[in-house]
Amino acid sequence: MRGKLTTLVIALLCACALASQASASRPVEHFVDHFTDGPFPDEVCGVEGTTVVMGNAVGTIRADSATFSGTFWTIFTAENGNSITVFAAGPVMETAPVIDEEAGTVTFRTVFTGIPEKLSVTNGRTLLRDAGTVTFVDVFEYTGDPDNPVGDFIESHLEDLHGPHPDLLSDFEAFCDVIEPVLNG
Repeated sequence: MRGKLTTLVIALLCACALASQASASRPVEHFVDHFTDGPFPDEVCGVEGTTVVMGNAVGTIRADSATFSGTFWTIFTAENGNSITVFAAGPVMETAPVIDEEAGTVTFRTVFTGIPEKLSVTNGRTLLRDAGTVTFVDVFEYTGDPDNPVGDFIESHLEDLHGPHPDLLSDFEAFCDVIEPVLNG
């Protein structure tokens, strides 16, 4: 489940960041999407069940940045009927890639603001919440092609953090720690 939602957000951000060479003052593209995916078989923290992902996404792509915002719900229901909801909301901004030909790298800066993750018992209490602002820096190899600059992944690191982010700071181990008792309960 975590991989599917993360992959969706990263794919949208990468598409935004690489989309255009147009003027920074003029919007290149706006998009609005309402989506539902599932239910599909899934496994979360070793527990088998089904997942439904739904949400609303709005974005603007410019030559020098991409802004993406929305609300997303992922509901995982274990085979025993116990269920958790993962909620995320707020804007994400990614700057255009910075190409350093001398170093052979392409660097992206991504700023998440809002609630990147709130874990709850479905229709119940909150189990864990990351909220505030967090900035990630992702570095890739430069391919040498300015039209298709992103090569293999090199590294990712946290550049800035404001607000409580217990799951992020636990290297996402807190996720399973708080939901396993609910799902297995």
